[in-house]
Parts: sequence; structure tokens; C-alpha cells
Amino acid sequence: MKNGYCIKSYDKYFFFVSFIFWLMPFLLRMFLIELPTLPKTSESQTGIIVSQITEALDKEEYFKAFLEISSNNLHGCMINILGGFLLGLVTLLNLSINGLAASDVFITVYNSGFGLNNILKSTLPHSFELIGFWLSGAMGLAIAWEMIRFMRGKKSFSAKFYNPMALYLCVVFVITLGAAFVEVYISIKGLK
Repeated sequence: MKNGYCIKSYDKYFFFVSFIFWLMPFLLRMFLIELPTLPKTSESQTGIIVSQITEALDKEEYFKAFLEISSNNLHGCMINILGGFLLGLVTLLNLSINGLAASDVFITVYNSGFGLNNILKSTLPHSFELIGFWLSGAMGLAIAWEMIRFMRGKKSFSAKFYNPMALYLCVVFVITLGAAFVEVYISIKGLK
């Protein structure tokens, strides 16, 4: 489509780029990069979130843990989407950091004696959350593309752009909430 957003031509590309920008740091960290273990401080945002989730689970407050996990995951998705307004740079950075962090968690848990079988058993049931994360990255890249087209003086931000974005936003929301539910009520409860 010449003057509007064409869902068929760009969306698969944006999703693929989103996936690659997550996967490359994941694989690099997993197989090539040996990072030193940094001391955990309670002052970091990640440390605070993890401790809140852990505390809720220890008290068997599963709904509170669900809210914490879904809020954290939706926050990451919103960074991906809104990063598109900064020409996708924040989106690409967030995807890369998340891929690196995900592999770091896998390595740390594996090195602490939690076997690969147990890691997969506890993460695979809710791993579909990654689809929502990658889709939100694709949305951010699509926004960046439309911003660039707008700056170049081409017609953009039409209903042909907004309609799929609204649908994708709903899909990201449902996937993220569903994955948080599965993580708390199936993955984590299954470990106890």
C-alpha cells in the first residue's frame, strides 16, 4: 500500500526484528559471554519487584503475586510500545536488555543447581508471554516507522494504522495477563 499502513507487508517484518533483537543478546549471553556475578542490592528496581513477588508467594498471596508479575510484564510491554515515539531506539534497547536479562536468569538458576529439566518445567508453561513482549516490540517499531514516514512528509497515522494497533494492544494485554496467571497458578504452584 503506497500511502497508508499495510498490515501484511510490515507487521511480520517488525515482529521478526523484535524477535531478533531479543534473541541475539539472549544467545550471546547464554553461550558466549561470561558476566561476573554482581552483588544483589535491594535498591535496584528489579530487586524490589522480585522481592515483592517472592514475599507474596511465601505468604501464599497468589493474587498479589499475579498482580505484581502482570504489572511488571505490562510495564515492559509499554516501554516497547512507547519507545516507538523515540524512533524505536528505546524499543530495541528494551528488547535487547530483556533478552540479556532472561538468559542471565536461566544461567544463574542453572548454575545454582536447578537442573535444565526443572527450569524448562517451570518456565515453558508461561513462556507464551514472550509472544506478547515481541508483539509489543513490533508495535513500537511500527510506530517508529510511521513517525519516520510522518517526518518525511508522507501521509501516515491513518485508521489503517490505528485499527491493527488497537487490536494488537488488546492481544498483548490478554497474552500478558494470561501468562502471569499461568506463571503464578500453574508454574509456581507446581514447584511447591
